[in-house]
Amino acid sequence: MMPAEEDDAPGGLEPFAAQVAHDFNNLLTGVLGNLELLEMRAARNKIEGLEGYLSGARNAGARAAGFAHRLLVYSGRTARPAEPVEVTALLRTLAGQPEGRGVAMTLPPQTLFAMADPDGLQQAVVELIENAREAAPASHALALRAALQDGMVCIEMRDDGPGMAPEVLAQAAEPLFTTRANGAGRGLGLAIAARSMERAGGRLVLDSAPGQGCVARLLLRPAEG
Repeated sequence: MMPAEEDDAPGGLEPFAAQVAHDFNNLLTGVLGNLELLEMRAARNKIEGLEGYLSGARNAGARAAGFAHRLLVYSGRTARPAEPVEVTALLRTLAGQPEGRGVAMTLPPQTLFAMADPDGLQQAVVELIENAREAAPASHALALRAALQDGMVCIEMRDDGPGMAPEVLAQAAEPLFTTRANGAGRGLGLAIAARSMERAGGRLVLDSAPGQGCVARLLLRPAEG
């Protein structure tokens, strides 16, 4: 089991900026392409079918906005000072949202409070879910639980995917690190979770081995409700 560490490698900002520019270009291509088609239709005064183009533009724009939000969370621009957060309520709410689809949640009978930035904590949990979902096929089990563990509030995400070799595990929470082919993963999910925990005085702990899936734990200081 190992805590995720922050990447302080010299020159790390330049490849990060390049990756951001590349991803935004891909996302905005969808927006601009659909808008161009919309303009062509409008010029010919043929309004049928405009809804599809507008929907495509909105969806691409929403993806761009979502990516921007993730970058802001990672950078700390949206971070708030840690405050008591009702973890059990946050997870119950998440269970009813699209992000929680297909995740088996086990919550304790007692209410758990932790010191965290509410938005940062929610984004960290979402990143763990998405990371597990991408790592394991849809037919595999995704399980999330919350508990008080060794004096810390623990939110644990477990999957039974292929797991990670030690050399991959050592870099898993570094920004821009991904093992997915053709850049399918942007390498931000675990980095966002790790940074959010660090700002709240907590930490991200990863436990994985080849063929044994992955367990990701968010450990936070408990708080009084």
